[in-house]
Amino acid sequence: MDFAIPGTDATRSFSMANTSSRESGLLEFVIKVYPDGKFSRFLAEKLAEGDRLDLSGPFGVFTLRDGENDLVFVGGGAGMAPILALLRTLGERGIQRKATFFYGARAKRDLCFEAELHELQERLPNFRYIPALSDPDLEDEWDGETGLITDVVKRHASDLTGAHAYVCGPPPMVEAALPLLGQLGVEEKRIYYDKFTTTGDPGEQ
Repeated sequence: MDFAIPGTDATRSFSMANTSSRESGLLEFVIKVYPDGKFSRFLAEKLAEGDRLDLSGPFGVFTLRDGENDLVFVGGGAGMAPILALLRTLGERGIQRKATFFYGARAKRDLCFEAELHELQERLPNFRYIPALSDPDLEDEWDGETGLITDVVKRHASDLTGAHAYVCGPPPMVEAALPLLGQLGVEEKRIYYDKFTTTGDPGEQ
């Protein structure tokens, strides 16, 4: 969806984390606040519950494709949102396809929706969630995967022939993931990605 920033001619785009089947009518977004972010700063400092915003959309085709193929999701940062929508779709429909979600964050404090993802892993026996930290803090006491998320994918996936892959995150992550997935056997036409644009607002799409 495109958000018009009040008082300016600028817009910012954010992916929805909710599924289309949710009946509440609410739209859910994952937005990281940056001090210099044109919209995220407005969100943090000025926007109050009950305020109105002008939105347009939805746009894009980042949707779950039908089939029995294995699924691979690679996300980083606020790229959690559209992938979370697809994972929630798996849960709502009880889809039993083999699926793995590789998610990269800088430190433990940057992980989000952990409880929901672990609960989803318990409900869907063929789903696996693999988070990784690229720069964990000492106090994190992290014993999970570390390093760039693309390196983690390489460690866990040797052959992805026939799989469908969904990638979302900052441009460097997406640009590194696309050729890697091809090397692991994913057909180019089966790789779907949502790459953040460079708007001067880090983390905003």
